[in-house]
Amino acid sequence: MASIQKRQKSWRAMVRRKGRSVTATFDTKAEAEAWAISTEAKILDVAAAEAIARESLPPPEGIPMTEALRRYADEVSPTKRGARWEQIRLDAFVRNYGLFQRPIASITGPDIAQWRNRRLRKVAASTVNRELCLLSSVFTYAMREWHMGVTFNPCSLVTKPRKPRARTQRISLEDRQSLIAQLGWDGKKEPSTQAQWVGFALYLALETAMRKGEILSLHWADIDFEARHAYLSRTKNGDERYVPLSKAAMSLLRKIKDRSPERPVVPVATGNFDRLFRLARKGAGLEHIRFHDSRREATTTMAPKLSNVLELAAITGHKSLSMLQIYYKPKPADLAARLDV
Repeated sequence: MASIQKRQKSWRAMVRRKGRSVTATFDTKAEAEAWAISTEAKILDVAAAEAIARESLPPPEGIPMTEALRRYADEVSPTKRGARWEQIRLDAFVRNYGLFQRPIASITGPDIAQWRNRRLRKVAASTVNRELCLLSSVFTYAMREWHMGVTFNPCSLVTKPRKPRARTQRISLEDRQSLIAQLGWDGKKEPSTQAQWVGFALYLALETAMRKGEILSLHWADIDFEARHAYLSRTKNGDERYVPLSKAAMSLLRKIKDRSPERPVVPVATGNFDRLFRLARKGAGLEHIRFHDSRREATTTMAPKLSNVLELAAITGHKSLSMLQIYYKPKPADLAARLDV
């Protein structure tokens, strides 16, 4: 409703509609009346549009968990290094679990606990922990960013499975020779097949302690032969890192003739890389070995060559001693021999 008031030499107009109040001052009464009519119409139009928008949206408490999972996969996962793993896992949540078909606001801590217990019968505790962390992040975004009617994070009410013992597996010289033989590479010539490139990547990992994802993200523009380092613009922990290159790593990289700056150092897609490595380790009878074990092997062999743990951490990118200890696994006999020096 509009009101027009005379104030000395001016006219003051006030419009109150739908809980809103606006005022303006004019020189003439006609101007004040025209403004009041126009403003009132605008407020009514905005209110009508908001009402239509509210009617077209499901009530917050009725939004299914699947919507949050898909939105997270589309908007959040692509910003992470582990985007592919997350999106595969989120898709599995949508397709395979009836719990996540329910409204997100109806899922409770006991629901998540029951889901956790069922998963523990099928997969390792470490896998369940990773999945719980992912689900927790989805609930947090739904609560804080997307306003999906969630008032608490049910994953925070659930006890995570006890972490298994850290792996100690290393890759011996005989193991790596068996693996590259299965991959069809002799360790000397430039790789010519996708499988041979996987063998090349394994040897590069053993010389640099780089993760598989870091190696696959490298382009030749990131390799500086003069300064003897590889530049990683983004690592698992989100930081950049310069990886020093040993003489053996330099020799390995120089086997490649076409080092165009825009070309990837290892031209293999992640999915195919994983498949080829699995086939190679199965053929070699080494199914207990993972590609990531190369990082432990490299860290352990580098340690005696360096003067302190800070230098080692600068190469591997570890931010804490506890994490570095997971990857430094010397043989007791080697440590005993060093005591006698």
